[in-house]
Amino acid sequence: MKKVLKFILALTLCTVTLAGCGKKADSAPASAENSGKALSGKHLKVAMSANYKYFETVTVDSKGKEVYEGLDIDILNKMSEDLGFTYEIMNMPFSSLIGSLQAKQADFVISGMSYTEERAKSIDFSDKYATGKVGVLIKKGSDIDSVADLNGKKVACSTGTNYEDIIKKIKGAQLVTFDGQAAVTQELAMGRVDAAITGGTGAKKISSENEGLSFFVINSKEVELGSLDTFNIGFPKGSELVPIFNKEIKKLKEDGTLKQIITKWLGEDYVD
Repeated sequence: MKKVLKFILALTLCTVTLAGCGKKADSAPASAENSGKALSGKHLKVAMSANYKYFETVTVDSKGKEVYEGLDIDILNKMSEDLGFTYEIMNMPFSSLIGSLQAKQADFVISGMSYTEERAKSIDFSDKYATGKVGVLIKKGSDIDSVADLNGKKVACSTGTNYEDIIKKIKGAQLVTFDGQAAVTQELAMGRVDAAITGGTGAKKISSENEGLSFFVINSKEVELGSLDTFNIGFPKGSELVPIFNKEIKKLKEDGTLKQIITKWLGEDYVD
C-alpha cells in the first residue's frame, strides 16, 4: 500500500512539474469557440524584434511579466482570434529573424519587416498589411506645412537613400545630404537646414524624441514617391500558412480592422 501511495505522489509531482516547464503563450488558450477555424488547436511560435516604436515594444509589469504592445501586436492578436491559434513570442535581434525562419525555429515573423527581393530568396512573404510613408521633419514654428512650401528651402536626407530622388522631384527644393539620420536630425535641430525627409514612421519617432521638431506625411498626390516599402509577414520557404494569412489580411482590410489599428498607432495619414 505504501508503494502505491508513493507512486501516486510521485506521479502527481511529475505532472505539476511538467505543467510549469513550458513558457506560457502570450495569447489566450484554445477553446471550443475556436473549433472549425482555419488554425484551430495550433500553437505557433512568432519571432519579432520588440524594439520598434509603434510596431512592437516590450515592457515588464509590476509582476515581472513581459507585456508586448504595438501595431503588429494588435494585428497578431486579431489574427489569433479569427484563425483560432495560440502563440508564444520569440523576442530576438532583427538580424536574427530570417535565420529563425530558415531554421524552422519560428512559424512566422511579424516585426515591421519589409519585403525585399533579397529577403524573398530566403523566406516567403504574405501580402502587405501596411505601406511605408514618407515624412517631412521640420522645426516647430516653421512656416513649412506642405510640400509646396519646400520651394527654395534646404531639404536634407541621409546620403545614398531613395529620399534623394524624392527631394530632386520637389520644385525648388535644395538637396543637402549627410552621413546618417542622426546627422540629418542634428543639422535640422541646429537650423542649418530647413527640413528633412525620411520614412514616415521614422519621422514620427524622431519628432516624439526631439521636443523642438514636428513632422507631416507627404501626400503621394503632391510628389511622385516611387516604390514605397511595404510591411509583410515572413514565413519559412514553402509554409502552408501563407495562403491562410493572406486570406486573413484581405479580410482585415475589407472589414476596416487594419485601418482602425494603423490609425490607432500611427494616425490616419498612414492608412493606404
